[in-house]
Amino acid sequence: MTHVLAVYGKDDIVNYVRGSIDDEDKSDIESLVQSDPRAAGIVQDIEKGHLGDGGTVDLLYYRRLRKLKSLASSAGFLQE
Repeated sequence: MTHVLAVYGKDDIVNYVRGSIDDEDKSDIESLVQSDPRAAGIVQDIEKGHLGDGGTVDLLYYRRLRKLKSLASSAGFLQE
């Protein structure tokens, strides 16, 4: 099955990183990032604004972002 960026866009990728996307859509977003260089570019452009209230680090946000970046990198779309 081929995923198209029109089905899952920037907002969906951002929601994945924030942890506010349905579990059933997570694997689709991961597959999209591995198969579409435009989606990988969106991941690269997401700011690492993982500082929460009080200057704390949102590790879950950071880990989800790193996972998507790693998937895009392993597909050859990003240089880590």
